[in-house]
Amino acid sequence: MGQTATNPTHRSVTRTSLRWLTLSACAGLACLLTGCSTDLDHYFDPSEVIRAENTPTSVPILDRIAAIEGPADQFVEHDSIRIEDLRPEASEYRVAAGDTLEVRIWDIIQPGVVEIYPLVVDTRGIVTIPQLGEISVLGQTAEQTRETIANVTASLVNDPLVQVTVAQSRKQTFTILGAVVGAGTYFIPSSDYRLLEGITAAGGVAETVPYLYVIRQIPLEAQPTNTGATWGTQSGDAPQGEEFLDLIDDLTGEGSPGIMSSDSWQPEQPAVDLVEGDAPVSTHPPSPTNTSAWIFLNGQWVRAARADTGLSDGLEPDAIVTQRIIKVATKELLAGDARYNIIVRPGDIIRVPPNEQGFVYVGGEVTRPGSYNLPATGPFTLRRAIVSAGDLSPTGIPERCDLTRMVGENRQATIMLNYRAIVEGTQPDVILKPNDIITVGTTFWAYPLAVFRNGFRATYGFGFLLDRNFGNDVFGAPPTNFNTR
Repeated sequence: MGQTATNPTHRSVTRTSLRWLTLSACAGLACLLTGCSTDLDHYFDPSEVIRAENTPTSVPILDRIAAIEGPADQFVEHDSIRIEDLRPEASEYRVAAGDTLEVRIWDIIQPGVVEIYPLVVDTRGIVTIPQLGEISVLGQTAEQTRETIANVTASLVNDPLVQVTVAQSRKQTFTILGAVVGAGTYFIPSSDYRLLEGITAAGGVAETVPYLYVIRQIPLEAQPTNTGATWGTQSGDAPQGEEFLDLIDDLTGEGSPGIMSSDSWQPEQPAVDLVEGDAPVSTHPPSPTNTSAWIFLNGQWVRAARADTGLSDGLEPDAIVTQRIIKVATKELLAGDARYNIIVRPGDIIRVPPNEQGFVYVGGEVTRPGSYNLPATGPFTLRRAIVSAGDLSPTGIPERCDLTRMVGENRQATIMLNYRAIVEGTQPDVILKPNDIITVGTTFWAYPLAVFRNGFRATYGFGFLLDRNFGNDVFGAPPTNFNTR
Protein backbone atom coordinates (compact mmCIF):
# COMPACT_ATOMS: atom_id res chain seq x y z
CA MET A 1 0.00 0.00 0.00
CA GLY A 2 1.25 3.44 -0.81
CA GLN A 3 1.60 6.26 1.71
CA THR A 4 -1.11 8.93 1.80
CA ALA A 5 0.24 12.31 0.88
CA THR A 6 -0.50 15.20 3.27
CA ASN A 7 -1.05 18.67 1.90
CA PRO A 8 1.11 21.13 3.95
CA THR A 9 -1.07 24.05 2.97
CA HIS A 10 -4.19 22.35 4.26
CA ARG A 11 -2.44 21.46 7.51
CA SER A 12 -1.34 25.11 8.01
CA VAL A 13 -4.87 26.40 7.41
CA THR A 14 -6.24 23.91 9.90
CA ARG A 15 -3.79 24.98 12.61
CA THR A 16 -4.55 28.66 12.03
CA SER A 17 -8.29 28.06 12.18
CA LEU A 18 -7.97 26.18 15.46
CA ARG A 19 -5.89 28.94 16.96
CA TRP A 20 -8.40 31.60 16.02
CA LEU A 21 -11.22 29.41 17.26
CA THR A 22 -9.44 29.02 20.61
CA LEU A 23 -8.89 32.76 20.95
CA SER A 24 -12.49 33.47 19.99
CA ALA A 25 -13.73 31.02 22.59
CA CYS A 26 -11.57 32.66 25.28
CA ALA A 27 -12.81 36.13 24.31
CA GLY A 28 -16.42 34.96 24.33
CA LEU A 29 -15.96 33.36 27.73
CA ALA A 30 -14.45 36.57 29.06
CA CYS A 31 -17.34 38.65 27.72
CA LEU A 32 -19.83 36.19 29.13
CA LEU A 33 -18.28 36.25 32.60
CA THR A 34 -17.40 39.92 32.81
CA GLY A 35 -19.66 41.81 30.43
CA CYS A 36 -18.56 44.14 27.67
CA SER A 37 -16.79 47.01 29.36
CA THR A 38 -13.43 48.73 29.21
CA ASP A 39 -13.26 48.81 33.03
CA LEU A 40 -11.39 45.56 33.29
CA ASP A 41 -10.29 46.16 36.90
CA HIS A 42 -13.93 46.34 37.91
CA TYR A 43 -15.24 43.37 35.97
CA PHE A 44 -12.39 40.92 36.12
CA ASP A 45 -12.24 41.31 39.92
CA PRO A 46 -15.41 42.97 41.27
CA SER A 47 -14.34 42.33 44.87
CA GLU A 48 -11.56 44.90 44.52
CA VAL A 49 -12.91 48.40 45.28
CA ILE A 50 -10.94 51.61 45.29
CA ARG A 51 -11.57 55.16 44.18
CA ALA A 52 -8.15 55.93 42.65
CA GLU A 53 -9.11 59.35 41.29
CA ASN A 54 -6.89 62.41 41.11
CA THR A 55 -9.71 64.76 42.12
CA PRO A 56 -10.36 64.81 45.91
CA THR A 57 -13.89 64.37 47.18
CA SER A 58 -15.77 64.95 50.41
CA VAL A 59 -19.03 63.27 51.40
CA PRO A 60 -20.97 63.28 54.69
CA ILE A 61 -21.33 60.34 57.04
CA LEU A 62 -24.91 59.46 57.93
CA ASP A 63 -25.83 58.76 61.54
CA ARG A 64 -29.24 57.44 60.57
CA ILE A 65 -30.99 55.96 57.52
CA ALA A 66 -34.26 57.75 56.87
CA ALA A 67 -35.62 54.95 54.67
CA ILE A 68 -35.81 52.48 57.56
CA GLU A 69 -35.58 54.66 60.67
CA GLY A 70 -37.98 57.22 62.04
CA PRO A 71 -37.38 60.95 61.79
CA ALA A 72 -34.39 62.37 63.62
CA ASP A 73 -35.18 63.34 67.20
CA GLN A 74 -38.69 61.96 66.88
CA PHE A 75 -39.16 61.88 70.65
CA VAL A 76 -37.15 64.94 71.67
CA GLU A 77 -36.13 68.04 69.81
CA HIS A 78 -32.66 69.40 70.46
CA ASP A 79 -32.20 73.14 70.59
CA SER A 80 -29.12 75.14 69.69
CA ILE A 81 -27.41 77.59 72.00
CA ARG A 82 -29.01 81.03 72.13
CA ILE A 83 -27.50 84.34 73.12
CA GLU A 84 -29.53 84.48 76.35
CA ASP A 85 -28.01 81.15 77.41
CA LEU A 86 -24.68 82.93 77.75
CA ARG A 87 -25.98 85.85 79.86
CA PRO A 88 -25.99 85.65 83.67
CA GLU A 89 -29.32 86.49 85.28
CA ALA A 90 -28.65 87.64 88.82
CA SER A 91 -31.71 88.16 90.98
CA GLU A 92 -32.90 87.41 94.47
CA TYR A 93 -33.60 83.82 95.34
CA ARG A 94 -37.18 82.70 95.93
CA VAL A 95 -38.22 80.02 98.37
CA ALA A 96 -39.14 76.66 96.88
CA ALA A 97 -40.38 73.35 98.22
CA GLY A 98 -37.65 71.41 100.01
CA ASP A 99 -35.69 74.50 101.09
CA THR A 100 -34.43 74.76 104.65
CA LEU A 101 -35.03 78.09 106.40
CA GLU A 102 -33.59 79.35 109.64
CA VAL A 103 -36.06 81.71 111.28
CA ARG A 104 -35.13 83.80 114.35
CA ILE A 105 -37.93 85.49 116.30
CA TRP A 106 -37.30 87.68 119.34
CA ASP A 107 -39.63 87.92 122.34
CA ILE A 108 -42.12 85.37 121.00
CA ILE A 109 -41.90 83.17 124.11
CA GLN A 110 -39.85 85.17 126.62
CA PRO A 111 -38.94 88.84 126.43
CA GLY A 112 -35.35 89.46 125.41
CA VAL A 113 -34.86 85.84 124.26
CA VAL A 114 -34.53 84.82 120.62
CA GLU A 115 -36.09 81.59 119.39
CA ILE A 116 -34.43 79.78 116.48
CA TYR A 117 -36.64 77.65 114.22
CA PRO A 118 -35.03 75.39 111.56
CA LEU A 119 -37.88 74.94 109.10
CA VAL A 120 -38.27 72.83 105.97
CA VAL A 121 -40.67 74.04 103.28
CA ASP A 122 -43.07 71.21 102.47
CA THR A 123 -44.41 70.33 99.04
CA ARG A 124 -47.25 72.82 99.47
CA GLY A 125 -44.79 75.66 100.10
CA ILE A 126 -45.77 75.92 103.77
CA VAL A 127 -43.66 76.12 106.93
CA THR A 128 -45.02 75.43 110.41
CA ILE A 129 -44.07 77.40 113.54
CA PRO A 130 -45.58 75.99 116.76
CA GLN A 131 -46.69 79.38 118.11
CA LEU A 132 -47.91 80.70 114.71
CA GLY A 133 -49.19 77.67 112.80
CA GLU A 134 -48.85 77.15 109.07
CA ILE A 135 -47.47 79.96 106.93
CA SER A 136 -47.25 79.90 103.12
CA VAL A 137 -43.90 81.13 101.81
CA LEU A 138 -43.66 79.53 98.37
CA GLY A 139 -42.14 81.81 95.71
CA GLN A 140 -41.23 84.57 98.16
CA THR A 141 -37.83 86.15 98.63
CA ALA A 142 -36.14 86.03 102.02
CA GLU A 143 -37.30 89.57 102.76
CA GLN A 144 -40.86 88.81 101.73
CA THR A 145 -40.81 85.69 103.88
CA ARG A 146 -39.58 87.77 106.84
CA GLU A 147 -42.40 90.25 106.35
CA THR A 148 -44.98 87.45 106.11
CA ILE A 149 -43.82 85.82 109.34
CA ALA A 150 -43.56 89.20 111.07
CA ASN A 151 -47.16 90.04 110.14
CA VAL A 152 -48.34 86.76 111.66
CA THR A 153 -46.15 87.29 114.75
CA ALA A 154 -47.64 90.77 115.28
CA SER A 155 -50.70 89.11 116.82
CA LEU A 156 -48.49 87.91 119.69
CA VAL A 157 -45.67 90.44 119.89
CA ASN A 158 -45.75 94.18 119.46
CA ASP A 159 -43.31 95.39 116.80
CA PRO A 160 -41.85 91.88 116.23
CA LEU A 161 -38.25 91.38 115.24
CA VAL A 162 -37.84 88.52 112.73
CA GLN A 163 -34.84 87.30 110.78
CA VAL A 164 -35.04 84.74 107.94
CA THR A 165 -32.06 83.00 106.36
CA VAL A 166 -32.19 80.44 103.54
CA ALA A 167 -29.92 77.74 104.96
CA GLN A 168 -30.29 75.23 102.12
CA SER A 169 -31.70 76.26 98.76
CA ARG A 170 -32.76 73.09 97.06
CA LYS A 171 -33.87 74.93 93.96
CA GLN A 172 -30.50 76.61 93.45
CA THR A 173 -28.91 73.35 92.27
CA PHE A 174 -28.28 71.43 89.09
CA THR A 175 -27.98 67.71 88.40
CA ILE A 176 -25.39 65.98 86.24
CA LEU A 177 -25.62 62.35 85.18
CA GLY A 178 -24.22 59.92 82.66
CA ALA A 179 -20.57 59.34 81.80
CA VAL A 180 -19.06 61.38 84.63
CA VAL A 181 -17.17 60.34 87.74
CA GLY A 182 -19.26 62.26 90.24
CA ALA A 183 -22.84 62.09 89.05
CA GLY A 184 -25.22 63.87 91.41
CA THR A 185 -26.72 67.19 92.46
CA TYR A 186 -24.52 70.26 92.90
CA PHE A 187 -25.04 73.72 94.31
CA ILE A 188 -24.94 76.78 92.05
CA PRO A 189 -22.89 79.35 93.99
CA SER A 190 -23.38 82.35 91.69
CA SER A 191 -25.42 83.62 88.78
CA ASP A 192 -22.48 83.33 86.35
CA TYR A 193 -21.81 79.66 87.10
CA ARG A 194 -21.03 78.07 83.72
CA LEU A 195 -21.20 74.64 82.14
CA LEU A 196 -17.46 74.04 82.14
CA GLU A 197 -17.36 74.65 85.90
CA GLY A 198 -20.27 72.28 86.41
CA ILE A 199 -18.75 69.33 84.57
CA THR A 200 -15.40 70.00 86.26
CA ALA A 201 -17.08 69.76 89.67
CA ALA A 202 -18.45 66.37 88.63
CA GLY A 203 -15.00 65.04 87.67
CA GLY A 204 -14.93 66.08 84.02
CA VAL A 205 -16.00 64.33 80.85
CA ALA A 206 -14.04 62.38 78.26
CA GLU A 207 -13.13 64.23 75.10
CA THR A 208 -14.41 61.28 73.10
CA VAL A 209 -18.00 62.15 74.04
CA PRO A 210 -19.26 64.10 71.01
CA TYR A 211 -22.12 65.99 72.64
CA LEU A 212 -23.65 66.64 76.02
CA TYR A 213 -27.19 67.84 76.64
CA VAL A 214 -28.58 70.41 79.07
CA ILE A 215 -32.23 69.75 79.94
CA ARG A 216 -33.73 73.05 81.08
CA GLN A 217 -37.17 73.40 82.62
CA ILE A 218 -39.20 76.41 81.47
CA PRO A 219 -42.36 77.26 83.47
CA LEU A 220 -45.33 78.57 81.50
CA GLU A 221 -48.75 79.67 82.66
CA ALA A 222 -50.94 79.61 79.57
CA GLN A 223 -54.64 80.31 79.40
CA PRO A 224 -56.37 80.47 75.99
CA THR A 225 -58.13 83.72 75.33
CA ASN A 226 -59.06 83.31 71.67
CA THR A 227 -60.02 80.44 69.41
CA GLY A 228 -58.22 81.47 66.26
CA ALA A 229 -55.12 83.11 64.92
CA THR A 230 -57.02 86.28 63.98
CA TRP A 231 -57.88 88.89 66.58
CA GLY A 232 -61.29 88.85 68.26
CA THR A 233 -63.77 91.69 68.29
CA GLN A 234 -63.80 92.19 72.05
CA SER A 235 -61.27 94.56 73.54
CA GLY A 236 -60.20 92.06 76.16
CA ASP A 237 -59.29 89.41 73.58
CA ALA A 238 -56.61 91.32 71.71
CA PRO A 239 -53.60 93.34 72.81
CA GLN A 240 -54.10 97.08 72.57
CA GLY A 241 -51.87 100.14 72.24
CA GLU A 242 -48.31 99.68 73.48
CA GLU A 243 -48.97 96.00 74.18
CA PHE A 244 -49.85 95.49 70.52
CA LEU A 245 -46.64 97.22 69.38
CA ASP A 246 -44.61 95.14 71.78
CA LEU A 247 -46.20 92.01 70.38
CA ILE A 248 -45.20 92.98 66.84
CA ASP A 249 -41.62 93.63 67.93
CA ASP A 250 -41.36 90.41 69.92
CA LEU A 251 -42.87 88.09 67.32
CA THR A 252 -41.86 89.36 63.92
CA GLY A 253 -40.13 92.69 64.23
CA GLU A 254 -42.26 94.01 61.37
CA GLY A 255 -45.95 94.02 60.46
CA SER A 256 -48.89 92.63 62.38
CA PRO A 257 -49.69 88.91 62.44
CA GLY A 258 -53.32 89.88 62.94
CA ILE A 259 -53.73 90.81 59.27
CA MET A 260 -52.70 87.31 58.15
CA SER A 261 -55.03 84.37 57.93
CA SER A 262 -54.61 81.40 60.21
CA ASP A 263 -54.15 79.11 57.22
CA SER A 264 -51.24 80.99 55.67
CA TRP A 265 -49.29 82.20 58.69
CA GLN A 266 -47.41 80.25 61.29
CA PRO A 267 -44.82 81.61 63.73
CA GLU A 268 -41.23 80.90 62.75
CA GLN A 269 -40.22 79.81 66.25
CA PRO A 270 -42.03 77.61 68.78
CA ALA A 271 -43.95 79.13 71.63
CA VAL A 272 -41.08 78.48 74.01
CA ASP A 273 -38.81 80.71 71.92
CA LEU A 274 -41.36 83.51 71.90
CA VAL A 275 -41.80 83.33 75.62
CA GLU A 276 -38.06 83.31 76.24
CA GLY A 277 -37.46 86.29 73.92
CA ASP A 278 -34.24 87.53 72.39
CA ALA A 279 -33.93 90.85 74.22
CA PRO A 280 -31.13 91.35 76.77
CA VAL A 281 -32.10 90.54 80.30
CA SER A 282 -31.06 93.97 81.52
CA THR A 283 -33.88 95.62 79.54
CA HIS A 284 -36.52 93.91 81.73
CA PRO A 285 -36.65 95.23 85.30
CA PRO A 286 -37.01 92.51 87.95
CA SER A 287 -40.49 92.00 89.25
CA PRO A 288 -41.87 89.64 91.84
CA THR A 289 -44.79 88.85 89.55
CA ASN A 290 -44.75 86.96 86.30
CA THR A 291 -44.74 88.84 83.00
CA SER A 292 -47.01 87.84 80.15
CA ALA A 293 -46.97 87.91 76.37
CA TRP A 294 -49.15 86.82 73.49
CA ILE A 295 -47.96 83.65 71.75
CA PHE A 296 -49.30 81.34 69.04
CA LEU A 297 -49.65 77.95 70.75
CA ASN A 298 -51.38 74.82 69.44
CA GLY A 299 -53.13 76.70 66.65
CA GLN A 300 -54.44 79.56 68.74
CA TRP A 301 -53.33 82.82 70.36
CA VAL A 302 -52.88 82.56 74.12
CA ARG A 303 -51.60 84.87 76.81
CA ALA A 304 -48.64 83.13 78.50
CA ALA A 305 -47.15 84.18 81.80
CA ARG A 306 -43.43 83.57 82.15
CA ALA A 307 -41.68 83.25 85.44
CA ASP A 308 -38.15 84.54 85.84
CA THR A 309 -35.69 81.80 84.81
CA GLY A 310 -32.73 83.16 86.74
CA LEU A 311 -31.66 82.28 90.25
CA SER A 312 -34.94 83.64 91.54
CA ASP A 313 -36.89 81.28 89.37
CA GLY A 314 -40.31 80.90 90.97
CA LEU A 315 -42.74 78.21 89.90
CA GLU A 316 -46.30 78.13 91.08
CA PRO A 317 -47.82 74.72 91.88
CA ASP A 318 -50.27 74.94 88.97
CA ALA A 319 -47.77 76.23 86.40
CA ILE A 320 -47.38 74.50 83.04
CA VAL A 321 -43.82 73.26 82.59
CA THR A 322 -42.09 72.65 79.30
CA GLN A 323 -38.42 72.14 78.59
CA ARG A 324 -35.56 72.81 76.24
CA ILE A 325 -32.82 70.33 75.47
CA ILE A 326 -29.69 72.27 74.58
CA LYS A 327 -27.13 70.37 72.52
CA VAL A 328 -23.52 71.35 73.29
CA ALA A 329 -20.48 70.16 71.33
CA THR A 330 -18.02 68.70 73.84
CA LYS A 331 -14.87 69.21 71.78
CA GLU A 332 -15.44 72.93 71.34
CA LEU A 333 -16.48 73.33 74.98
CA LEU A 334 -13.36 71.65 76.34
CA ALA A 335 -11.23 73.61 73.88
CA GLY A 336 -12.34 76.81 75.60
CA ASP A 337 -14.75 78.18 73.01
CA ALA A 338 -16.83 80.69 75.00
CA ARG A 339 -19.77 80.28 72.63
CA TYR A 340 -20.43 76.84 74.10
CA ASN A 341 -19.81 77.61 77.77
CA ILE A 342 -23.40 78.44 78.67
CA ILE A 343 -24.77 79.53 82.04
CA VAL A 344 -26.03 76.75 84.32
CA ARG A 345 -29.53 77.65 85.55
CA PRO A 346 -31.24 76.34 88.69
CA GLY A 347 -32.93 73.03 87.99
CA ASP A 348 -30.81 72.20 84.94
CA ILE A 349 -30.07 68.55 84.25
CA ILE A 350 -26.79 67.94 82.42
CA ARG A 351 -26.68 64.59 80.65
CA VAL A 352 -23.36 63.25 79.43
CA PRO A 353 -24.20 60.27 77.19
CA PRO A 354 -21.65 57.45 77.28
CA ASN A 355 -20.09 56.08 74.13
CA GLU A 356 -22.20 53.41 72.52
CA GLN A 357 -21.15 49.89 73.41
CA GLY A 358 -22.04 46.64 71.75
CA PHE A 359 -21.27 44.44 68.78
CA VAL A 360 -21.56 44.72 65.03
CA TYR A 361 -21.89 41.50 63.07
CA VAL A 362 -20.27 41.08 59.66
CA GLY A 363 -21.01 38.04 57.51
CA GLY A 364 -21.31 36.79 53.98
CA GLU A 365 -18.56 37.22 51.41
CA VAL A 366 -15.88 38.76 53.61
CA THR A 367 -12.48 37.39 54.58
CA ARG A 368 -13.04 37.22 58.34
CA PRO A 369 -16.77 37.11 59.21
CA GLY A 370 -17.71 37.48 62.85
CA SER A 371 -18.66 39.98 65.56
CA TYR A 372 -16.72 43.19 66.18
CA ASN A 373 -16.79 45.54 69.17
CA LEU A 374 -17.73 49.14 68.63
CA PRO A 375 -14.62 51.27 69.19
CA ALA A 376 -14.30 53.45 72.29
CA THR A 377 -13.40 56.47 70.17
CA GLY A 378 -14.78 57.69 66.89
CA PRO A 379 -17.67 56.43 64.78
CA PHE A 380 -17.65 52.89 63.42
CA THR A 381 -18.84 53.08 59.83
CA LEU A 382 -19.81 50.46 57.28
CA ARG A 383 -16.53 50.82 55.41
CA ARG A 384 -14.47 50.49 58.57
CA ALA A 385 -16.38 47.37 59.56
CA ILE A 386 -15.72 45.66 56.21
CA VAL A 387 -12.05 46.66 56.30
CA SER A 388 -11.84 45.23 59.84
CA ALA A 389 -13.27 41.99 58.47
CA GLY A 390 -10.40 41.69 55.99
CA ASP A 391 -12.32 43.30 53.12
CA LEU A 392 -14.35 41.36 50.57
CA SER A 393 -13.60 37.79 49.65
CA PRO A 394 -12.79 36.93 45.99
CA THR A 395 -16.47 36.12 45.42
CA GLY A 396 -17.89 39.19 47.18
CA ILE A 397 -19.96 41.67 45.19
CA PRO A 398 -19.78 45.16 46.75
CA GLU A 399 -23.06 46.25 45.17
CA ARG A 400 -24.82 43.56 47.21
CA CYS A 401 -24.30 44.72 50.78
CA ASP A 402 -27.25 44.38 53.16
CA LEU A 403 -27.50 46.28 56.44
CA THR A 404 -29.95 44.98 59.03
CA ARG A 405 -30.77 47.33 61.90
CA MET A 406 -33.08 47.25 64.90
CA VAL A 407 -35.71 49.94 64.39
CA GLY A 408 -37.91 49.20 67.38
CA GLU A 409 -38.61 46.71 70.09
CA ASN A 410 -38.47 43.26 68.48
CA ARG A 411 -38.46 44.82 65.02
CA GLN A 412 -35.68 45.10 62.45
CA ALA A 413 -35.32 46.48 58.94
CA THR A 414 -32.93 45.62 56.11
CA ILE A 415 -31.67 47.89 53.36
CA MET A 416 -29.21 47.25 50.53
CA LEU A 417 -26.23 49.58 50.32
CA ASN A 418 -23.74 50.06 47.51
CA TYR A 419 -20.35 49.50 49.10
CA ARG A 420 -18.52 50.32 45.87
CA ALA A 421 -20.24 53.72 45.69
CA ILE A 422 -19.30 54.37 49.32
CA VAL A 423 -15.63 53.60 48.63
CA GLU A 424 -15.63 55.68 45.45
CA GLY A 425 -17.13 58.61 47.34
CA THR A 426 -20.34 58.90 45.34
CA GLN A 427 -22.55 57.85 48.26
CA PRO A 428 -22.19 58.66 51.98
CA ASP A 429 -20.93 56.15 54.49
CA VAL A 430 -23.17 55.06 57.37
CA ILE A 431 -22.38 55.05 61.09
CA LEU A 432 -23.14 51.64 62.54
CA LYS A 433 -25.10 51.07 65.74
CA PRO A 434 -25.07 48.21 68.25
CA ASN A 435 -26.50 44.95 66.90
CA ASP A 436 -26.21 46.02 63.26
CA ILE A 437 -25.70 43.11 60.84
CA ILE A 438 -23.73 43.50 57.61
CA THR A 439 -24.13 40.80 54.97
CA VAL A 440 -22.12 40.90 51.74
CA GLY A 441 -23.64 38.88 48.91
CA THR A 442 -22.40 37.34 45.68
CA THR A 443 -23.70 36.41 42.20
CA PHE A 444 -23.86 33.31 40.01
CA TRP A 445 -20.82 34.31 37.94
CA ALA A 446 -18.67 35.36 40.90
CA TYR A 447 -17.26 31.88 41.51
CA PRO A 448 -16.45 31.02 37.86
CA LEU A 449 -14.82 34.41 37.49
CA ALA A 450 -12.74 33.80 40.62
CA VAL A 451 -11.62 30.45 39.17
CA PHE A 452 -10.78 32.19 35.91
CA ARG A 453 -8.65 34.75 37.76
CA ASN A 454 -6.95 32.11 39.87
CA GLY A 455 -5.85 30.34 36.73
CA PHE A 456 -3.71 33.35 35.88
CA ARG A 457 -2.46 33.71 39.40
CA ALA A 458 -1.41 30.08 39.72
CA THR A 459 0.32 29.47 36.35
CA TYR A 460 0.78 32.93 34.84
CA GLY A 461 -0.75 31.47 31.70
CA PHE A 462 -2.98 28.67 30.48
CA GLY A 463 -2.05 25.02 30.54
CA PHE A 464 -3.87 22.57 28.24
CA LEU A 465 -4.22 18.83 28.50
CA LEU A 466 -4.34 17.40 24.99
CA ASP A 467 -5.04 13.78 24.14
CA ARG A 468 -2.11 12.40 22.14
CA ASN A 469 -4.50 10.73 19.74
CA PHE A 470 -5.46 14.19 18.45
CA GLY A 471 -1.98 15.66 18.53
CA ASN A 472 -1.30 15.10 14.82
CA ASP A 473 -4.53 16.88 13.90
CA VAL A 474 -3.64 19.96 15.93
CA PHE A 475 0.14 20.23 15.61
CA GLY A 476 0.74 18.00 12.59
CA ALA A 477 2.70 14.78 12.24
CA PRO A 478 5.98 14.60 14.15
CA PRO A 479 9.07 15.00 12.05
CA THR A 480 10.56 11.77 10.64
CA ASN A 481 13.67 13.01 8.92
CA PHE A 482 16.01 12.27 11.82
CA ASN A 483 19.50 11.17 10.82
CA THR A 484 20.34 7.89 12.41
CA ARG A 485 23.70 6.28 12.60
